[in-house]
Amino acid sequence: MSKQFPVPDCTPKCQSTVHGDLITAAITKRSISDKDLSSYLTHICHCCGSVKDSDGRTALHVAASCGRTALVSWLLKSCHANINARDKESGYTALHRSVFYGKIDTVVELIKLGASLTLQDSNGLSFLEHAMLDRYLPPNCYSCARGELFTWGSNSNMSLGSQLSRTIPETMDIFHKEYPNENVKQIFINQFHSVILTELGSVYSCGHGQGGRLGLGIQQFEVTPKVIKFPTSSKNSEAIKILCCSIARDHSLFLAATGELYSCGLNKHKVLGIAPPPDELLAPKPLKYLADMPSFVATGNYHSLIWNKSNLFTWGLNAGQLGHQLNNSQDDKYILTPKRVKCIKEQDQIKLVSASTGATVVYTEKGDVYVLHEYQCRKIASRQLNLVQITVIGGKLNHKLDEELSDKTRELKVAALTNTGNVCLWQENDPVLRRCIFSINRALNIKQMSFNINNLLFVTNDGEAFKGEAKPRKKKVVDTNKNATKSDFHKFLEKDECLLVKLEKIPRIHRGLSIQSDPKGLNFAIIQDRPYKYLSKYDVTESTMLENMFDLFTTAEDFGDVELKVNDTKFMAHKFILATKSHYFANLFKKNQQQFEFKGFNAQVFEEFLKYIYIGTTELIEIGELQNESLIRLCQKPQVEEKENDVIIDGNKSAFEYYSLKDKVTDNAEKKLDNPVRMLHEMAKRFEVIELQKILSNLDMVKTAVRLKRGGKQTKRGPIIFNKNLFPQLYDVEIHCKNDMVLRAHKCILVARLDYFCSMFSARWNRVEASKITMPFPKEVVEALLEFLYTDSLDRLEDRDVDQLFKIIILADQFFVTRLKDQCEIILSNMLTIKNTCQLLMFADIYNADSLKENCFEFIQQNMTPFLEMRLLDELDGHLLKELSDFYQVRRQLDCRVITPYSTAVTDQEISHISFTYPVDIKEMKEKQKSIGGSKKRVRAHKTSSSDKHVLSQSLESDSNLHNISFSSDIQEELSVSIEEIESPLANRVKAITIANKAVKYEEIEENFTVLRKKSENLSGSFVDSFEFPLLSSPPKSSGFGGQRTTKLDFKMKPVKLSQKQRKRLSSESNPVVTSPALTESPKNPWKILQDPISPINSPQNDNIEAIMSREKKQKENLVKITSKPLAFTQLEDKAIEELRKFYSVDIIEEELITIERASMGDVAVPVWVPKTR
Repeated sequence: MSKQFPVPDCTPKCQSTVHGDLITAAITKRSISDKDLSSYLTHICHCCGSVKDSDGRTALHVAASCGRTALVSWLLKSCHANINARDKESGYTALHRSVFYGKIDTVVELIKLGASLTLQDSNGLSFLEHAMLDRYLPPNCYSCARGELFTWGSNSNMSLGSQLSRTIPETMDIFHKEYPNENVKQIFINQFHSVILTELGSVYSCGHGQGGRLGLGIQQFEVTPKVIKFPTSSKNSEAIKILCCSIARDHSLFLAATGELYSCGLNKHKVLGIAPPPDELLAPKPLKYLADMPSFVATGNYHSLIWNKSNLFTWGLNAGQLGHQLNNSQDDKYILTPKRVKCIKEQDQIKLVSASTGATVVYTEKGDVYVLHEYQCRKIASRQLNLVQITVIGGKLNHKLDEELSDKTRELKVAALTNTGNVCLWQENDPVLRRCIFSINRALNIKQMSFNINNLLFVTNDGEAFKGEAKPRKKKVVDTNKNATKSDFHKFLEKDECLLVKLEKIPRIHRGLSIQSDPKGLNFAIIQDRPYKYLSKYDVTESTMLENMFDLFTTAEDFGDVELKVNDTKFMAHKFILATKSHYFANLFKKNQQQFEFKGFNAQVFEEFLKYIYIGTTELIEIGELQNESLIRLCQKPQVEEKENDVIIDGNKSAFEYYSLKDKVTDNAEKKLDNPVRMLHEMAKRFEVIELQKILSNLDMVKTAVRLKRGGKQTKRGPIIFNKNLFPQLYDVEIHCKNDMVLRAHKCILVARLDYFCSMFSARWNRVEASKITMPFPKEVVEALLEFLYTDSLDRLEDRDVDQLFKIIILADQFFVTRLKDQCEIILSNMLTIKNTCQLLMFADIYNADSLKENCFEFIQQNMTPFLEMRLLDELDGHLLKELSDFYQVRRQLDCRVITPYSTAVTDQEISHISFTYPVDIKEMKEKQKSIGGSKKRVRAHKTSSSDKHVLSQSLESDSNLHNISFSSDIQEELSVSIEEIESPLANRVKAITIANKAVKYEEIEENFTVLRKKSENLSGSFVDSFEFPLLSSPPKSSGFGGQRTTKLDFKMKPVKLSQKQRKRLSSESNPVVTSPALTESPKNPWKILQDPISPINSPQNDNIEAIMSREKKQKENLVKITSKPLAFTQLEDKAIEELRKFYSVDIIEEELITIERASMGDVAVPVWVPKTR
C-alpha cells in the first residue's frame, strides 16, 4: 500500500502562533535530522516557512540559529520562506542570527541564497558588524600603531604606489611583495606625491618628482615607492633613522632620531629653511643646528614648522599663517630660516600642532587652542584638557604678496579628537567648538581622524573606517531665558547644539589604525594591523634520524656493501657512511674492494667506533658509568697471553733482570687493555675521524667510568648530517623524475630513512632494476626530499614558493615523511593571508595536513569579518564549512549563545513516525504543490511517496507515448516505492525505464482507439476544415490537442467546482459548437496520432503550475542578483568589456562583427514598487 501525503489542518494562509511554537520547538531538538524535520514541518502547517511563533520568529530564524543548513536551504527553496524576515525581539534576520550563534556554514549558505548584506537590526548593526563585535582581540590590539598599508583613489599623479586607480582599499604591492616584513608607521599623501615612514625608520616616496619633492634625486615620475637616502656624517656611518616627517604640495621635511632636520623639494616660497635659499633640492639636505632639540614637524603649501614643548619655529611665505607680523612687505615677505613664534609663550607647554595651507593651530597643556591666521593669534577654545589630536583645513592668505594666493582661500575648519572618542568641529562661520553626532544608529569610539576640504575621515577602536560629511546646523529660535539657564555642559550634550555628520563606511577595513587623504579628498590611504595570526599549532614531529641510522647500523648485514674484518670478527658496513666520517676510509674505498682486514684492534671497541660513525655517539664518549657488560669485562679482567714458543731467554741476563722486564711488559699491556677510551682514541687517529679525536682528547677512563679530564671541556656534538654531493663514485641508485630528469643517490641513506625504500630494496636488492626508481614528481621536489633524507631538514625552506611547498607536502604524504610534512606546514602557516587561506585549507584537507588545516581554521576564526565580507568562504566544501563552524564556536568562547532544546517540543518518536509515514526528500528541494480552487485538501499530482518518485512521474509524463495508458494495479504498486529504494538520479532513471517497459508490456491494445483524451465530445471532429489562423490580439482557440495535459499517473481529471454565476458567464460567452462528421478511420496506434495543425508559435504552452512557479522563482532570483550586485563589480565588468573592445579593435575592424557583452542570466522578474507600511 502506498504511503499517504500529510494533510495539515490549516489553510494556505495560516498564521497560527500555535503552529509556529510547535515548529520552532521541534527545530531545537538535536537528535532529529533535517530530513525528518522537513517531513514534520510539512505535516504540521501549510505555511511552515512563514508562520511565526509567539516570539515573532519563523522556522528559518530558529533553523539558522541552530545551524541546520540543509533545513534552511529547504525552507527557502521549497517553502519560499522570506530570507530577509526580521524577528520581533531584536530585528534580527536569519543572517543576523546565524552570525550571532556562530553558525558559519549557515551564514555562507544564506549569503549564497541571496540574503541581504546591508540590512540592520534594531541596534543599527549589520551581520558583518555582529561578526566584528565577536572578533578575536589580541593582547596588544589597542596599543598597536603599525601594520600594512592600503590605498585607493583616483591616483592621478601615481601617488598610490600603482599605475591604476582603485575604488576599494587594496594593499600597496611593494610592501606586500618586496618588503613583507616592513611595518608602516605613518603615511602622508598630498597632491603630487606620497611619503611612507616605516617602523624601522626608513622612508619611501613615490609620485611626481618635479622640483625634488620625492627626495630621490630625480624629477620624473616614480610609480613604486623607493627608499630615500639621507646623507651621513663622516663620524657616524650608520644609517639615518627617521622619527617623523611631513609633506606639502612641493616639499618634504624629515626629522631624524639624532635631532637633525632634513628638507627637499621646490623652494619657490622659501619653505626649505636653508640660507641662502636654493631654487630646489633633489635630495634631502640637513638644516643648520637649532638651539632646542625639535620633537615634531609640520608643513603647509607655503610654510614649514618644527616644535617641541616649549617653542614653535616657523618659516616660509609670511602670508598670515606663520605667527609673525608683516611690518615691511619687502623685508618680511619671506622667513628664510626657522624663527620662533613669540605669541606662544614658553610656559604654555605646547602639546599638539597642526598646519594647513592658510593657518596653523596650536594646542597647549592648559587646554587652550590657538589659531595663527591673518597675522593674528586667536584663541578659539579654552579648558579643553582632553584633546589627543587636532587637525586643520583651509584658511585665508594675504593675496597681495602673490597673485597665486588669490584663489587659495578656503573656509577655516578645525577638528579635535578627545580621549573619550568624541569629535568636535570648529568652523569659521560657526565659531564654536561643537560636538559631532553621527547618522549611524550606534555609538562610535574614534581613535584617529583626518581632514580634507570635503570629508572628515576617522578610524574607530573597533578597527572600522568611516568617511563623513558635516551637515550645516539648523538654527532654531530658542527662548533666551531658557537658554541662559543651561550650563555649558548641557549645551555640549544637547542634540540641537551638535553637528550632524553623515557617515559612509569604507569597505574591507576591519583592523584600521590610522587614515590619511590628500587635501582635496581624491586619494586615500589607511594603515591596518596585519591579519591576526596568533597560531598555536606549530608542533613538528621529533627527528628520527638517530633511530634510523641506528637501525641501519644494526641491520647492516642485510644492506651492507663492504666487509670489515677485525681479529676474526666480521662487520658489515656501508661505504658512503664510512667515507663521510673518515678520510682514511674515503681514500681506501677508491680501490673498489669489498673486503678489508684490520689487525691489532679490539673487536668490541671497533664496534663502538662504527657505532659513533653511524649515529654520532657511543657509550665510550658519554660521561658516567659504563652499562655495556662486554666493555665492563674488558676493563676489569685484562688478559695477557704469553706463548711459550715466542719467549726467547737471554742467557747473559740474570733471573732478577728477566722477571723485572717481564713485569714491566705486563704492566704496559694491562694499562693498554684497561682503557677502552684510549683504544677508541687510537682508532680515531688511525682512521682520521677528526671530530671523535677532539671529543676523546678531553676524556679518560677511571675504572669502569668515563670521566672528563682535569681542565678538559665537554665538546658539543652537532646533528647527524650527510652531504649527498660527496663521493659521486659511490652512487648506487638512480631516481627518474618528471621530464626525463635523473637524480642519483645512495641506497643506504634511502633505506635507513624511509620504510618505502627499505621494503623496495629488501624485496629486490640483488636485482638489476633495484638501482632505478621512478618518481612522478618534478626534479626540484625530489631534490628537496633527498636533501631532507640526508640532512633531516631543508635549507632555505622559507624561500621556496607556495606551489613547490604544495608538491613537497604531496610527496611527503605519499611517502609518509611526517617530519618533512610538518616543516612545510609550518612554513605555509606563516604564509597565510586573507586571500590564500581558503586555498590552503582545501589543500590541507585533501592531503591530510592536519597542522596546516587547524592553523587555517584558527586564522579564519581570528579574521572572520573580512572573510565574510569578501565572500571567500563560498568556495569551501560543506564538510569544511561545518568543521570551521564547530571550531569557530569553540574558540569564540561564548558558551551562553546556545539554543537548548525546548521542553514543550514533541517527542522524537512522534517526529520519526511522521517522517516515516510522510517522507520528504530534503535533497531534491522539491517545491510544494499548491491547492487548486481554495480546497483545503491539496491535490497531489501522483501517488508516490517522495520527491524522487515525482521525478519519476515527470519522466513518464514527458513522453507522449505513455499518455492515456491504463496501468494495472501491480504496476501502480510498484510505482509507490519508498524513499529508501531510490537514492540517486541514475537509479531513478533506471527505475523509470523499467516501469515504462512494464507498462508497455501489460498495455491492453484496442484496435479502434479514437479517444485520445477525456472529455473529447466537445471537440471539433475535423481538424483541417475547422482550423482558422488566429488573430494576434485574440487568444488561441482550443483544438483537439491544445489543452494542458494531466500530471497524474491515473490520468483522471477531477471536475473543478464552479459557482452558478461562473457557469452562466461561461455558457453566455462560449461559441456554438460546430458538429462535424466523425473520422472515417481512427488511428490504430496511439504512437501515430495526428499532429496539431495549430502553429507551435501561437499554440499555448502546456506548462503545469509547477513549471510556472519554478520559472517565476528563477526570474525573482535573477532580479535579486541584479539588485544586490555591488556597483564595484558592475564597474569592473564595464572596464573589462572596454578593455576587450580595445584589444580586439572592435570599432576599427570592418571585416567581421565582434560583440562583447555580459553573459545573460535569463529572464528577470519585473520590479514591483512596495509602499512602506506604517
